[in-house]
This record gives sequence, structure tokens and C-alpha cells, in this order.
Amino acid sequence: MRKKQVRNNLFLSLIAAIYLFAYPAYADDHEESANAVAMEAAICTLNPERNLEDLKASFEVLKKWAKENDYNTFSTLNTPLYVGGGINIPILMLEFGTYESLGEGWDKIGENGQELLASFDDAVTCSRNLMHYFPMHSSESMATDDDRVLAVNWCTRHEGITWDAINEVHSSWSFNENIGHAGLIFPALGVRQGDYPGEFGHLRVYPDAAAMLAEQNKISNEEGWRQREEYFDNYADCAGANAYLQSVIIRPEGS
Repeated sequence: MRKKQVRNNLFLSLIAAIYLFAYPAYADDHEESANAVAMEAAICTLNPERNLEDLKASFEVLKKWAKENDYNTFSTLNTPLYVGGGINIPILMLEFGTYESLGEGWDKIGENGQELLASFDDAVTCSRNLMHYFPMHSSESMATDDDRVLAVNWCTRHEGITWDAINEVHSSWSFNENIGHAGLIFPALGVRQGDYPGEFGHLRVYPDAAAMLAEQNKISNEEGWRQREEYFDNYADCAGANAYLQSVIIRPEGS
């Protein structure tokens, strides 16, 4: 297997995996392409004398502010499970929404969100960036699953491979019961060339660690490696997946 060397300066924030809250879940093996949604990723460290309970208190401030300001997004809190390549991401916060909702949200925060910002600034120090998230698969069973596992793997196309060709192979994939969500992420704002170990990222969300390890068993012992090797040999080089324990903090109303 060929892999891109992971750069130590990369912000493997990324991403995440999440649900398309306001969007319907797709349960078929082969699914139609869906429009992208905005994904905001914040890589954070706890401030001195602060802990996860302090951060969760900040999320309660966010929930109150969101309800008062008609702000409807999907937020998760992610902590490392299997992370390599010199990556240091103690806390990864991911937020998903329409481009309109996130943009209007920042405008409203500028108007009346000082208490909200102060609450998070007291608990954590973060860098933030924006991604495009293109969903490929979502299982209806994940709509009520608040404790799961996120995995992200960054890839770069081989020389001469067009985006049409890579899209064609991605659309041919099917997903089994171990994978709750699958999608692609592309950097948008707050990044520079070299920040990430690839052009795009594969994101997977598993119902739990057992499902993720069952998928690894299929790869190693049930010939799942053949499809992976074909992808690496013919289409893209990938850095290798990092995995995070994921907790859903906020679900949009009506989801």
C-alpha cells in the first residue's frame, strides 16, 4: 500500500462526520450524490485549570443562545482514540449546517454573542477552519446515536486522475451495516497549502468501536483489502486514518 507521508504541521481537524441533520438519510447501497453542506472544524486545547466539564458548560450557553437566535446546526465533540503521524488534537469540535445558517450565525454572534464567545474562550483555545462536506451514505439508525466513532483519512489523486474519474469510483462504492455515515471533505477557508496531508478527506462514522474494528477485520481477513489496494494502486494515495471518540452535543430541532 502506498501512503502519503503525514506532515507534522498538518491540521488534521477534520473532520468529521456527521449527520445531515436537515437532510434525509440515504439507506441504499448505492446512493445519489448530495449537495455539500458546510462543516466548521475547531482544533482545541483546554485552558489551564479547565476540564471537559467546563467545555460542556460552554455548550449549554451555545444551546441557549442558539434557541434564542433561531440557530439550527449539528455539533459534535471528538477526542483521540487512534491518532498517529505526530498529530496533537486534544479536542476536535465539528459543526455542520447549511452555508446560509453558519454565515448568518456568525453575523448574529457579532451582534449579540459576546457572552457565548467569552464562555468558550474561558474553557479552550482553538484554531478554526471551514470545510465542504459531501455526503455519500447515511444510515437511519444513526439519527438517535449520540456516542460513536469518527475516522478521517486524507488522500491525493494520482497524477493524471481527473475529478470525474475519482467521482466515478467513489459513486460505485457500497456501504455495509458497520458504517453509519460516509462522505468526502474538502478544505475551504482557514487553510494553506501543506496544512493537510491530501487534497480531500474520506470521513466515516461508526456506531461504536466494535463496528469500526469489525470493518477492520473485513479488510484484513475477508479480502476487503482488495478494493482498498485497487484504489491506492489506480486512483489515490492516502495518509492513513485517524480515529476519534465522537459525542453528539447538539442536534437541530426536528432532527
